[in-house]
Amino acid sequence: MGNFPEIFAASVLGLIFGSFLNVVIHRLPKAILKDADASLNCLLWPGSTAPCCGEKLYWYENIPVISWLVLGGNCGHCKKPITPRYILVELLTGVAFAWSIWVYGLGITGSVYALFFAMAITLFFIDLETFLLPDRLTLAMLWLGLSAAAMGYLPISPVDAILGACLGYLLPWAINAVYYAVRKHDGFGGGDFKLLAAFGAWLGWAEIVPILCGASIIGLIVIGLVSIVKRERLLMSQALPFGPFLILSGLSFVIGGA
Repeated sequence: MGNFPEIFAASVLGLIFGSFLNVVIHRLPKAILKDADASLNCLLWPGSTAPCCGEKLYWYENIPVISWLVLGGNCGHCKKPITPRYILVELLTGVAFAWSIWVYGLGITGSVYALFFAMAITLFFIDLETFLLPDRLTLAMLWLGLSAAAMGYLPISPVDAILGACLGYLLPWAINAVYYAVRKHDGFGGGDFKLLAAFGAWLGWAEIVPILCGASIIGLIVIGLVSIVKRERLLMSQALPFGPFLILSGLSFVIGGA
């Protein structure tokens, strides 16, 4: 376990990293929709701009958490509201980094888990906002898990990680194939296959079915709550992307198994 100075430093680093994740969440889907093979240079250039009006941000408008609070959640240029997602991503990343170092210490394992959480948080919000699960992130999470398991940085064997990745992909693929044969449209997206494969690489084959069941339960609860709020029936196919449910379920097993 990490000590307090290490955990505090990790949380601050997480807040800063979370600011960059907001850039990824905002820019990567747009780049992919324009060109599936778009360069990642879009994440670095141009510099930080306001998401509502595109004006260049001054350094004091780009301080994680503090700037959003000082500005009252509004753009300093056009005064339009800025989604709370920005401060939420920064806080979640800060907590995730702190938790990784607290549980696994300041070293490679703690750093690997911090990076894993960063990718999971990014995928959660990208899918929630755009119904996309970019291969560049899901496959990066998958290969990071397989590599970390192979080098002994995860609490599962390399064989278990490989079997987890295979089952994580094939199980939803098979369910989707049956669903398509009956309903003539997909029940899962291809990104969901790769996302569950990535969690399989981190958690092993035995957790695949529980993750999938947990995601389905979370999805049904969310759909029920949204239906109550909207006072109309909301169908599973009309509701939310499945990726966020998979991520919530998968992360519960990562945290619970630590």
